[in-house]
Amino acid sequence: MRPKRKIHFGVCGIGYGHASRSTVIIKELMRRGWDISVSSYADGFRYLERVGVSVHLVPGISYGVLPEGKVSIKMTIYGNVFLPIKFLSQVSCELSCIEGSDLVLSDSRASTILAGKIAGKKVLTILNQFNIRVDYPRHPKLIELLESMSQVVGQIWGLSDKIMVADYPQPYTISKQNLVIPDSLAEKTDFIGPIIEKKPEDLLPKDVLLEKYGLEKNPKPVIYYQASGPKYERAFLTRRILPLLESLSNDFQFIATLGGDEIEGSSKSVKVFQWVEEPLELTKIADVVICRAGQTTLAKALAYGKPVLMIPIPAHGEQLGNARSVSENGAGVILSQTSLSRESLRKSLQELLSNESYRESAEKFSNLFRSLDPVRRVIRELESSW
Repeated sequence: MRPKRKIHFGVCGIGYGHASRSTVIIKELMRRGWDISVSSYADGFRYLERVGVSVHLVPGISYGVLPEGKVSIKMTIYGNVFLPIKFLSQVSCELSCIEGSDLVLSDSRASTILAGKIAGKKVLTILNQFNIRVDYPRHPKLIELLESMSQVVGQIWGLSDKIMVADYPQPYTISKQNLVIPDSLAEKTDFIGPIIEKKPEDLLPKDVLLEKYGLEKNPKPVIYYQASGPKYERAFLTRRILPLLESLSNDFQFIATLGGDEIEGSSKSVKVFQWVEEPLELTKIADVVICRAGQTTLAKALAYGKPVLMIPIPAHGEQLGNARSVSENGAGVILSQTSLSRESLRKSLQELLSNESYRESAEKFSNLFRSLDPVRRVIRELESSW
């Protein structure tokens, strides 16, 4: 009898996006009988625990944020003075997890890749960015320093035996600003598409879902606000936007998920859920999705053919680049956090709903998604590497 395959999977813990797509791979590997260990931290650790995945907690790494929910370059540097020590602690934890594994899989975790190589294992990596960009024109010298430091991360990612980019192929790549792949890595890099467990047709019919979530079958459009991103930035936007949604409830039907956060106060006209087990159901019934501009969140909305109203985390280079890419492809509108008001929100939603081109552009992403099979691609790469 062939021995049971064992794999270690290190998952980036910043926000929910990495963990949600990694869960799809984890479930499929378990279904196929693989023995799998998983490690993560912060939001990723909490998400994986919540969906029933056994996960090892490792030291966390994050970036600095100001009280107004804006990325802070100075706080990122000050908060990561001991980054080399934290990183080495992560590597040490990963080495313990990897012991006895046949393969190592990383979702954007440089420490997992380095540990895998130290242990002499074959390492495969899932990424949605390769170049870390900083959008902070006030401090060009600091930006230079951070971006040069980030090249080290790119070099570690490049040690992978295979790199699978969980994004749409060109010209629909969401994170194209952050996915400039060096020629030396082109042969071992594939764009496999966003990793999403279910297609729209796999879910209940729209009428049934409307009833399930207490929404009416009436002419008012359904707007889904999905709280996403790292915890502080997620909660900051939620506290600002919920009263605005309430004030516009005569014109729209709003439903919101808070990513597990508890927000004080109640809403009479907005259907608010702290957590739902299948958020894609809400994406299916929505006419427009309001969200930050994380790659996974955008990829899911567009895979379901939904135009997006994007409110990127201020000064977050990756999210600003993602938002620009989707906007340039005609599938969404960008609303800056500093410009967020009742009137700007209403105007942006009306633009997305009244101009049919946004829906048509989002449908192009959906059609492309249906032609891809990223989960099978990942499994095939893992099986061929064993």
